[in-house]
Amino acid sequence: MRITTFLAFTAAISVALAPQPAVARTAPPASEVKPVRVVILVDESGSLTEADVVRERSATQLIALSELSPLSQVAAVGFGSSNRRGQSAVDNICPLTGVQTAQDRESLGRCVAKLQRRTKDNGDDTDHAAALEQALTIMNEPDDQQRAKIVFLLTDGVLDVRNSPQYGADPASRNRNAQLQIDGSLKDAQGAKVQIWPLGFGRADKASLDTFAAGGYRQPCGDQESATPKARVVSGSADVERSLLEAFAYARCAGIDPPVTDSIDGGATVDLYVNIPIIATDGSIVVIKRDKRIQVTYFDPEGTQVLKQGEQNQSTFQVAGEAGPVESLRIRNPLPGKWRVQLKSPAGAGRQDVSATVVWQGAVRASIGLSNPRPRPGEQVTVRLRLQTRTGTITDPEALAGLRFTAQLSGDGFQAQPIDLRDTGDRPDRGKDDGEYSGLVTIPQTATGLLSFLGRVTGPGVASDERPYETRVAGPADQVRVQVQLDPATLEPGDEAQGTVRVTNGTSGPVRLALRLVDVRDTTLSPQQLDVPGGVQERRFTLRVAPDAAKGQVGGQIQVLDQAGQVVAEEFTDLTVDPPMPFWLRLLLAALIVALVLVLGSAFFLARWRARLRRGDPSELTLYLYRAPGEPPISRLQAPIGEGPEFAFTIVDERSPTPRLERLYGDGGYTVRRGHGQTVTIRPPWGDDLDPLRPGQPIRLPNGLLLGVDDARTGRKAPDPNEHERYRRETLRPMPGDDLL
Repeated sequence: MRITTFLAFTAAISVALAPQPAVARTAPPASEVKPVRVVILVDESGSLTEADVVRERSATQLIALSELSPLSQVAAVGFGSSNRRGQSAVDNICPLTGVQTAQDRESLGRCVAKLQRRTKDNGDDTDHAAALEQALTIMNEPDDQQRAKIVFLLTDGVLDVRNSPQYGADPASRNRNAQLQIDGSLKDAQGAKVQIWPLGFGRADKASLDTFAAGGYRQPCGDQESATPKARVVSGSADVERSLLEAFAYARCAGIDPPVTDSIDGGATVDLYVNIPIIATDGSIVVIKRDKRIQVTYFDPEGTQVLKQGEQNQSTFQVAGEAGPVESLRIRNPLPGKWRVQLKSPAGAGRQDVSATVVWQGAVRASIGLSNPRPRPGEQVTVRLRLQTRTGTITDPEALAGLRFTAQLSGDGFQAQPIDLRDTGDRPDRGKDDGEYSGLVTIPQTATGLLSFLGRVTGPGVASDERPYETRVAGPADQVRVQVQLDPATLEPGDEAQGTVRVTNGTSGPVRLALRLVDVRDTTLSPQQLDVPGGVQERRFTLRVAPDAAKGQVGGQIQVLDQAGQVVAEEFTDLTVDPPMPFWLRLLLAALIVALVLVLGSAFFLARWRARLRRGDPSELTLYLYRAPGEPPISRLQAPIGEGPEFAFTIVDERSPTPRLERLYGDGGYTVRRGHGQTVTIRPPWGDDLDPLRPGQPIRLPNGLLLGVDDARTGRKAPDPNEHERYRRETLRPMPGDDLL
């Protein structure tokens, strides 16, 4: 009976938790930049110059080559006017094409080359109405990816369809009728959430272009002001590339840095530097080289030359446009920091202006948590919000400085209210500048059931992300309170971290709780269930990092669920995976350490040996031979250099009036070596050492002669012949009666 009851109880628990299973290993959903569908409308009217057309082609190629998402689609439409039978106001230069592969992107670059300046025979006026209608037709094609819709309008003029009979029989009314069609298309664009970004140059009318920008969808990236469509008018076609690429970045909620420019001569090499921030998960380094013969090489912030196709160091690379005037390197999971773009021009090429910039975006997810997931009316709850990318939690204050973290509480029985979130370290925030934004809210006394929290992150370079969190106010039957404690930890792959679940069970019997991980990569959790009796209890749990876990931060949450499947406690995970040094590198490091010890040890012993040789080296000694104290020396002998710690000498003709010191290269003479301190040791041929010899203090030899020494090392010299007399004269004071002696 007990077994049957237990099995039934277990089954009930499983059913209750089925919508949100308590799994031990939950990989976070892949964060991807949102794909877009882009239509570029390019003016081909007769007012253009050939230079204008070249710039339009280059600008259109920039969009095709710099798109971040492989699921995006791009189309290019040239437009002029239809003034007679057989003419068309629009040309589908590049049909809607994906940008998944390098070949896809390069095919777009090639078809853009078909853009041309129209003549009278092609219809060379400016029909904005037909161009916009064609763009909306393309946007209405089936879309299974819910792509953001963006139209770019490049034009050098104003609406001019006076020669187009389809807008009316009266040339004077045709522009007015075309404008009415434009107004209707703009309403359709707004309803279909189609952004319109006009870019004018030459004699373009900004007022009419403002109408295009204001008529389409206006909030593609939340409340980001820079992402609100605006008309741009540049002084000439030379500025079209820069302005269009900037508008493209803003339109798709991406970040962009100002272009870095330089000039390059034939046969020369130029380095350009661009920066990819830490928050970027995807980026495109866009290089305008103009001369397709210029070769481009890319180096990451660590100085490593990266691949142009394939994977390297957890990043994926894809280059496109190498054979054209515009080239782009698309990077998934780029290494943050300063990248070097090296351009090399072939010999004989003319001087060219070149530039590089980077378009980047952070594919982010907001992660929201509550200090008490089952509050009662009148209780205070701390709401915490963090930002995660596919590679981990972002904690760098500089990377988060331009972002906005906001939250809101709504529910049954009360009006919605905002929650102020801050990362200042002041209560209730747990730490300053740690990437966790916190705010305090009091559950209204009128709350009766559903509580809905909404966390939102917006800012430049990120598509705004909203993270809902729904729970209910605690009722009288809610007698279980739970707290989770998990300290930050740095682990190697395969290591474990311990945490604690503190349970206050106010019921009369045991309760079963489930544990699960949410948005936590490469990590397992055990145990998955806890049976807790009444009273206050503590239980331990273990997080184990997978043996193949990638380096970096492990974000997400650990949650505790009750028997009804409701979250009763949760805590952010703050783990950092730091793989151990590879075995071969450890061997190399050990070998280097051993080699360093040997080198230092050898240097130390060599220095001691040389110092010892130096201390015993007699080469700075000079011997002097005297007949009597106070007399000048009758012979002098300089010690040899580099012949060891001692040398030998003999006294030649020592009984003659002119004895002299002479080197001896065999046995039977006196040997000289340094002694302790400033002494010199003299050993005669018959054995025992003589008294120590010191500079300025000659010793008497057995034959009655005196031997003195100079030591250049100490600066002491042999005695002066007149030293005794000078001593008497300079140091002895006159005494009474001296004059009588």
